[in-house]
Formats: sequence, C-alpha cells, structure tokens
Amino acid sequence: KQWYQRRVRDKNIKDFEALSARHQAMLPNFVKQQREVRNCIERNYMFLLHMLDDVDMMFKEGEEEEMKTEEETQGVDDDRGITGQGLSQGDLDRVYTTLRQFVRDWSIEGTAERDKCYRPIVEAVQSRYPTPQGINILVPGAGLGRLAFQFASLGYNSEGNEFSIFMLIGSNFVLNKTEQLQLDIYPWSTTTTNNMSHAQRIAQVRVPDVDTASIPEGADFGMCAGDFTEVYAEDHERFHVVAASFFLDTAHNIIQYLEIIYKILKPGGHLISLGPLLYHYAGIANQPSLELPWDDVLSIVKQIGFQVEEVTDIPDVPYIGTSSSMMNVLYNCKFLVARKPP
Repeated sequence: KQWYQRRVRDKNIKDFEALSARHQAMLPNFVKQQREVRNCIERNYMFLLHMLDDVDMMFKEGEEEEMKTEEETQGVDDDRGITGQGLSQGDLDRVYTTLRQFVRDWSIEGTAERDKCYRPIVEAVQSRYPTPQGINILVPGAGLGRLAFQFASLGYNSEGNEFSIFMLIGSNFVLNKTEQLQLDIYPWSTTTTNNMSHAQRIAQVRVPDVDTASIPEGADFGMCAGDFTEVYAEDHERFHVVAASFFLDTAHNIIQYLEIIYKILKPGGHLISLGPLLYHYAGIANQPSLELPWDDVLSIVKQIGFQVEEVTDIPDVPYIGTSSSMMNVLYNCKFLVARKPP
C-alpha cells in the first residue's frame, strides 16, 4: 500500500502538478479522483489484512517460507528490494493477480469467464459420471478453488492442488473464513492504462458470490498444497477424473504431467482439460521448459495410453479480464477429454 502510494499515486499527482495551469484546468477532477483511488487501495489493504489473519495456522513450521522461496526461484529473477521493504515487483504483481483472481473465481462479474473456462469441464464430468457419490475428482492448478468447490457442491469428492502460496492463502480465506460473509474489493484500482473511464478503475466487486459452506453432506472437499509432480508422485489409481483448467502448460515438462495424470487415474478414468499452451516457464533463464505445439501434445497423450474421446476448439477465452477495459487477452483454447483404458 505504502509503496503504491509513493511510486504510483504520488507520481501521478507530481506529474499532474508539473503541467501548466492551463492543462491542469482541463482536468478539474484529477486530484479528487486520485483521492478516490487511494481510498480503494486502502480498502484492498484491509481486505488483504483480513485474508492474512491466522495464516500461520495453514502451514507447518518453516513450510510457508520454504514454499515462498521455491515459488520465487521458479519465476523471473526479481529486483529484490524494489519497494524498499524487501519485496519485489514480482511479489506485488502476484498480489494484484490474486485480487483479480477473486473476480474470476468468486464474483458475479466473473460468471461469464467461468462459463467459458469451467462449464465445459463440469458438463463433461456430469455427462460421464451423472451420479456424483463416490467419484473422486482432482483439480490441479486449482488457484482460488472455485472449480474444485463447484464439483464438491455438486456432491463429488473433490481435491484441489495448488503450488502458489498467494493462491493458497486466498483459497484458504474464501473457503474457510467467509461463511455468510461478503467483502468488497477494488481489483482495477492500481491499473492506470487502457481504462475506459475513472469509474471503471474504482469499480467495486463483492466476493464471494456464493455461500462457500454449501457442500452436500457426504462430499469430501479439500485443498492440497505443493508441486503437482511431487505431491502425486507416489499416488496410484486414486481419481476417477483429473479436471484441468489452464493447467497443462504450467509444467516444466508436459510429458511428465501427462504421465503422472495417467498413473493417478483409475482404470476407465478421465483427463478433462481446457486451456492454451502459454507455457509458464518459456523464456525464463535457468528454468527447463518443454514447449510443444498442440499436435505433439495430442500425440504424447495417445502414446502414453489414453484413448481420446473428444478434442474441441474453444475460441476467445479470457483470463482475469474485464469487458470494460480497452485491452483484453483472449485465448483460443483446446478442450480435451481422454480416457484411461479400463
């Protein structure tokens, strides 16, 4: 919060004050608008403090710092200390991303995006496993947990897996601490570019949009922290479905991901995946990254032993976008349903 006020908001005001009096007069609401932005930042700060309450209880001694260190080493080399408080621009970017992920996963405003990213997966599961009782589903790369929660709310046994400590803290908060509670965030308040209006920048979003305690009796639901390749390395034939949204391209080695998925599926189980091939580690120094085109990925799926039931193009899929921005990234995703032979 203090870094933003110093480096961004205060700079905006300083730059405004450097304008000629005639130019300043053309923007009579500028200073007032900057105060409104500051208020939004303050409210986001209070939301984050609330989210961090009792966060130490989530981890064993030393585990939180170990996970944060591992996450940092798998990203772009950050300019440590850029904030003057031992933080990095990467840390701040992850905080902003987490706030916007709340919009995607846990707000009414995120419904259209979830319909694009999650609904095809959910419908594919329901069509193949219409009776949810006793069906075990793994959601790797679960983020803030909405897809995993959605399966549990339908009566399936659902397990989310996530590596990012930022996502784990956020999912713990929304799933365990917001029962019958809604909070306001201002996810676009730090965005200074491609705004259609000031009102868009300070727009309020209320989360969560559902009661996260509404899990049917008898349905198991939980989140598992850690690297997918390590957490499930020893598992064998435990899940009926691996439901992967925007996940496969987070691998260092996508072949390893697919082999683990095949191993942890029960005979007759399904991999159901939707996403692009952005490849999380592409272009990052000292990080291995196997970056295959889709036709090679599909070939590997078949070579591992999967029977491909469906491959569909899903065009124009957003990711933590906003329709009111002048810039949005859209992905032309592949939807894959592949079965492990009985």
